[in-house]
Amino acid sequence: MKSNDEIYMKFAHELADSIEDEIKSSFRKTSNWEIKPTKNNRRPQIVTHADSKSEKIMRKLINKTFPNHGIIGEELGSENENAEYVWILDPIDGTKAFVSGLPVFGTMIGLIKDKNPVLGLIDQPITKDRIWGSSKGSFLNNKLVRTKQFISIKETICAITDPAMFIENDRDKTIYNLVSDKTLFIRHGTDCWGYGMCAAGTIDLVIEKDLEIWDIAAARAIIEAAGGIVSSWYRKEAASDRSVIAAANIETYNYFTDIIEKL
Repeated sequence: MKSNDEIYMKFAHELADSIEDEIKSSFRKTSNWEIKPTKNNRRPQIVTHADSKSEKIMRKLINKTFPNHGIIGEELGSENENAEYVWILDPIDGTKAFVSGLPVFGTMIGLIKDKNPVLGLIDQPITKDRIWGSSKGSFLNNKLVRTKQFISIKETICAITDPAMFIENDRDKTIYNLVSDKTLFIRHGTDCWGYGMCAAGTIDLVIEKDLEIWDIAAARAIIEAAGGIVSSWYRKEAASDRSVIAAANIETYNYFTDIIEKL
């Protein structure tokens, strides 16, 4: 008999499968997006028609299969969000990459139970890469993966989707400059795959801000199942203050959270 985790993981794969055709048919179509209101006008946000359509497809499947579960989605808001189980949906994380025709975006699907991560899945329908994690471990294209063991700080590879995350104030600029100085290099433009590759053992560190729950719920489950650590910059709940640090190992995590706390 399958456990609940196995049932829910299988269903997460079904959700990802259900929207692949919609996303692929919209990819590299220049009339498929528009600018939406944002909390920070210096960093305009983009929404695609595929985003909304894909989220509607997944919500319909969730409501049909698990009617007592809640849903929080980037595009269509929340329903029954105080339920024991809540699905967290971001149909296209990396919208700027998507509208630019670059296949480094991904669908993020997470499930939390009593606000704690149960599972996460990130799917890339163009390259056909998929990574997922649960109590059974984390897998990239069906291969078990683990985060990197610590080697040295100077060999740390860091992912930050957009350096503009760090221009709001002098303190954030200092954090960015310190991370740039201490690590081997920073890779930009990674979106959800920075977290995915942290879980898969090729990236050591992700430091970002201005994130919402749908940006991190799936990634957190995957990284933690692979042996990594995910929190806010100040060692609280990830994205509770819209900041996130994800590290492959405790040595890297402690080093960079200590730097931030001392500023």
